[in-house]
Amino acid sequence: MNQQPTHKRLKQVIFFGIIALLFIPMIQHRYRLLEEKPLNGAFVLSTKPELNKENWFSGKYQEGQDKYIAEHTGFRPGWVRLYNQWNYSLFNIAHATGVIRGKEDYLYEENYIKAYYGTDFLGEKEIKRITNQWKAVQDTLKRKGIDLVVILAPGKGSFYPEFIPDEYRKPRTGKTNYEVFKKQFREHSVAHIDMHSWFESMKKTSKYPLFPKTGIHWSAYGQFLATDSLTKFVSARCKTQIPYYVLDTIKESNKPKLGDDDIAIGMNLIFGIKDLELAYPEFHASRKAKKEDPKVLVIADSFYWALFNSNVSNFLFKEGEFWYYNEQIYPATFTQETLVKNQNLDEKLKENKVVFLLITDANLYKFGFGFLEMACKEYGIK
Repeated sequence: MNQQPTHKRLKQVIFFGIIALLFIPMIQHRYRLLEEKPLNGAFVLSTKPELNKENWFSGKYQEGQDKYIAEHTGFRPGWVRLYNQWNYSLFNIAHATGVIRGKEDYLYEENYIKAYYGTDFLGEKEIKRITNQWKAVQDTLKRKGIDLVVILAPGKGSFYPEFIPDEYRKPRTGKTNYEVFKKQFREHSVAHIDMHSWFESMKKTSKYPLFPKTGIHWSAYGQFLATDSLTKFVSARCKTQIPYYVLDTIKESNKPKLGDDDIAIGMNLIFGIKDLELAYPEFHASRKAKKEDPKVLVIADSFYWALFNSNVSNFLFKEGEFWYYNEQIYPATFTQETLVKNQNLDEKLKENKVVFLLITDANLYKFGFGFLEMACKEYGIK
């Protein structure tokens, strides 16, 4: 006789419990009772739309409000991480733009796999044309006392091809941008540093990993080796010893630091992905830069960010600038956006003794990031 009221009460508890759960995100959205860890990645959350007559009747207010509520719903970061983890763990799907899960949890970005297989190949004729123009610019700057040097940085697809997933594998034709650029540079005596092949040659003998599993750029240890190589190159080229980093110690860690897990961070998972035993050099500059030291400009993609953040430009290259993708100028842009296109190119270049173009194989299809075209226009090169 008492079972029916008990069942009824249980149903009521379940019903009102579900209703309460539905209201919890709304309450969190309104009052932010609990602190939430924000999502990682390069995106900007929408702002609350302005309610006015024009927005209301055009439908922009309703559209903006829907987007705002969706992006600011209570506990959204947690639900996104749960969704991402579910798809990654069960279906091998990485919810991050261009990210691919390789074998043994090696993470890639698709453009590096394209570079390895030559899917983005420019063609020999085009690469030869670019090389001829670059050589002309290089010779022009040399007459002004400036060394223009290309740094061919390694790419993760070419460094770890064995972990590329089977569905992305294809026969290699041998025609990749890296291979043809390297060949053309040698034939036309273009000054360059081939870190791509250097890193590959060290892969089996290096004491520590040169690339992490969960990041796209060279490891902190690989960056230290690259920095040491560049300072030696500048010293030899300019016939003077510039400041360099002195190694104090190396600390090992199985937990990635200093951006070694930059892909994994952007995937917004609940659980971290186990990485290799990575190495983290601790170092100091051999001395402060002097007035007579050569200044070095670096035009580069994201492979230079870690070097820039470890003060390579500031301490070793005499407060040299970093032209990120030949667009923003750092460190100036940290305080006020400073663009390359607004500068007097010849005057800016003449401030430096060495100009590096650092570019990974995944970006060779857009060689120079527009710098070559700017320089050709500046110096009347066709």
